[in-house]
Amino acid sequence: MPSPTAEELRASMKGLPAQQVQQIADHIDACRRLLASGTSMDAVQQHLKDEGLSVIHSILVTSRLLGDHPSRLRAAIEIVSCSPARTTTDPPVSPPQTG
Repeated sequence: MPSPTAEELRASMKGLPAQQVQQIADHIDACRRLLASGTSMDAVQQHLKDEGLSVIHSILVTSRLLGDHPSRLRAAIEIVSCSPARTTTDPPVSPPQTG
C-alpha cells in the first residue's frame, strides 16, 4: 500500500511508475525524520548523495522538504547545487605537461 507521501506525489506527478514514486516518497520521509532529529540540510544532502540519488531527484526530495516555501523549486535547486555533497573542493585535474 502506498505511503501518504507517495499518494501526495502521485497526485501531483504524472508519468512516473508507482515503484519509483514510492522510492522517492521513502527518501522524503527519511529526510523529514533526519531534519526533525536536528540533522542539518547539508547532512541531508550528503545522505541523498550517499543513497545514490541523482541531482534532479535530490531537488525533487528537497523541494518537498521545504513545504510551502514560496519559491521552493528555486530554493531546492540552490540548496542541492550549493551543497558540499554536490560541489567539489578538489582542484581541477590538469593534463600532464610534456616537453
